[in-house]
Amino acid sequence: MKLPDHLRREVIILEPGKDVTGLRRIGYEVTEVMEYVPGELYVKRYLRPVYVQPSGDMETTFITAAIPGRMLEKCMAGEGLLAQMVVDKYMDHMPINRQLQRFQRAGVNIAQSTSNDWMRNVLQSLAGIHELHKKQVLESSYLHVDETTIKVLDENKKGATHLGYYWVYHNSEQKLALFDYRKGRGREGPEDILKNFKGYIQTDGYNVYDDFDKRPGIIQLNCLAHARRKYSEAMDNDGPRASHVLEKMQLLYAVER
Repeated sequence: MKLPDHLRREVIILEPGKDVTGLRRIGYEVTEVMEYVPGELYVKRYLRPVYVQPSGDMETTFITAAIPGRMLEKCMAGEGLLAQMVVDKYMDHMPINRQLQRFQRAGVNIAQSTSNDWMRNVLQSLAGIHELHKKQVLESSYLHVDETTIKVLDENKKGATHLGYYWVYHNSEQKLALFDYRKGRGREGPEDILKNFKGYIQTDGYNVYDDFDKRPGIIQLNCLAHARRKYSEAMDNDGPRASHVLEKMQLLYAVER
């Protein structure tokens, strides 16, 4: 395996243990080993000189530079640390408490309540990006829609969970997915998200989608995978007819692709 060229090279020259005075070097034996340095916590210390400008009448004016803008004002965490914690939690599925344990090994103790406040405030700051992403997903003329369960910690009962739902809207043209969390599996979720949508939506046979094909501007498509499943189950009862339908479905799928 050739190691990627974009990685920084730390060059280490190992001289022979013998005296090489007067000898001519004809080249190098090269060995490359990929290494890793754990992420570093460090401190940015801003020093702003304060100048005194006499202004007469026994008054003075103090002049100093403005501190750079912050994502979270008066927060001890910088933008780089906050971004890494968000990526670790939501992309690499590392819970906050495990991240805090990693910081403890580096000699830095951060309270769980403090880090929870950081995450809440960061996500509120990113709400505008979420709305832009939502708009881009729903501008598609063809959406796949489905829902899946997720266990959610109950804020009123410590250690208990309840079943919530992620409704997923997949923009098949741009390969973008919108996740919309709802407490239940009722029709309120898709009716809210798709209230202004125009185009094709492809769903399973769940009855919350029954009314969408009656709305102007929406054409509802059914799910071929769900239909095919029933014919696969019918193979044991009526193999020849089920096989015939499955072959037709496979040809249709090939044409569509």
